[in-house]
Amino acid sequence: MKVKNLVASLLVVILATSCSKQVYNNNAYLAKHKLEGKTLAILPVEVHIAGRTDKNNNRYAEEQALSLNLQNQFHQDYLRHAGSPGKGQQHVMLLDPEMVNSRLQNKVADLRSVWALPADSVGRMAGADLVYKIRISTQRYMSKDLAKGINTGLFLLESIIENKKSSDIIDMPNVKAEDVDYDISLIETRTGEVISKYINNPDREKDEPIKDINKKMVKAAAVYVGR
Repeated sequence: MKVKNLVASLLVVILATSCSKQVYNNNAYLAKHKLEGKTLAILPVEVHIAGRTDKNNNRYAEEQALSLNLQNQFHQDYLRHAGSPGKGQQHVMLLDPEMVNSRLQNKVADLRSVWALPADSVGRMAGADLVYKIRISTQRYMSKDLAKGINTGLFLLESIIENKKSSDIIDMPNVKAEDVDYDISLIETRTGEVISKYINNPDREKDEPIKDINKKMVKAAAVYVGR
């Protein structure tokens, strides 16, 4: 029984470590500053899409729509974990994205124009003490359906070759439809100091799903929100 409990405890530690190791927290800053009760805004997401596009696709409109969708997605991810603080997390008040965007639209021509501005400056426009600055860059090579079809064909070819040469292990390369770089940082608006940041793993063969990155930030970054 003791052995089972020990194994279970070790698994919990391993899972907790794997969840948080890609989230950097500025401990030197956190040792000197309290974040309790501060206001937090999730800014409109900066979106850049390059490469292949469909004939009838309006890339400008697509980037605009994706910006707001990702902003709301991260907001919902925080609400789903509301009231469940992780180790060392401090409680903050999360501002509604519609209110944040409305305040920004009173200051600038359109929300897209804030993408290139310093996050701390945009945060002050939104009336927030802290902001999440998110940037996504996508390089498209082909459609997802085409990539799926190619990979299915490669899998079948690999199986045929391995059956003919049972002693050999064939490792066919995986074809990607696109490369996605997703960057997310928690920033103080008064100083521009980065408090928490997601660290991409360059050795990953596949891009980590955005929902998984968001979940790691919500659970391991310096702040949480109440119910």
